[in-house]
Amino acid sequence: MIRFAIVLLLLANAGYYAFSQGMLRSLGWAPDNPSEPERVQQQVKPEALRILSAQEAKEAQQQARTVPAEPAPALAPVAAPVAEPAAVAAAEPATDNADKTVAAEADKLAAKAADKPAEKPAEKPEKPEKKECLVAGSFDAKQVEALRLQLAKLPDGSWRLDSSTSAGRWMVYVGKFNSQEALDTRRDELRALDVSTDRARVASLEPGISLGRFSSEEAAERHLATVGKKGVSGAKVVVERPETVSYNLRLPKLDAATKKRVQSWHVMDGKELRSCS
Repeated sequence: MIRFAIVLLLLANAGYYAFSQGMLRSLGWAPDNPSEPERVQQQVKPEALRILSAQEAKEAQQQARTVPAEPAPALAPVAAPVAEPAAVAAAEPATDNADKTVAAEADKLAAKAADKPAEKPAEKPEKPEKKECLVAGSFDAKQVEALRLQLAKLPDGSWRLDSSTSAGRWMVYVGKFNSQEALDTRRDELRALDVSTDRARVASLEPGISLGRFSSEEAAERHLATVGKKGVSGAKVVVERPETVSYNLRLPKLDAATKKRVQSWHVMDGKELRSCS
């Protein structure tokens, strides 16, 4: 069975080879021959082909322009491999109107492009305004109450008040004397008892004598007991400077406009805004 298939395949290949090589042409079995003279025989009315002279081609162009509705007579294809210049000129009338139409469309597009305003370049985004951290102070309790009313007009979280406490100071004091002579006399007495003295240096206590200054009332009381043992009389403990609470205003992110606004508040009491650093 396999041998029969092989023999059949060989016969088929031999038959196709004979057909493609034209060996069976006498039997009417052969492929089409594209070579001459068959192609010449396939031409339709070759005798109608006529090459126009330059003058005839020019007249044909003028006729096509004046009478566009009348189609130009179709010319048979030239058998020659290269067409004469006059023949090429005869084909120009058919494409002249198309060239004019394309040129007119191009002019319209150019006019529209000229009328269209030029696109503006994209504007660069503005840089955010620079903000800075500023502080001012110090304010006492009375000043800060008025300041809070103004600060309430600013956005929440844009400001804060930092408080700080200054410790009080106490003094062992002798006085107040009626005259400078009385003060000098008492100072001499205290020096004789080996007790150190100094001016009171507080307007409300002058003229007076300080026997010592202390950061706590308890320390002042102990010193009073010590000088009392030395024979000092008439001394007492007084408050030289009371404990005070002061406030500093802090504005972490302040722009130029708000800075000018805050600085103009009368509650600032002339205190300048300065950098946090």
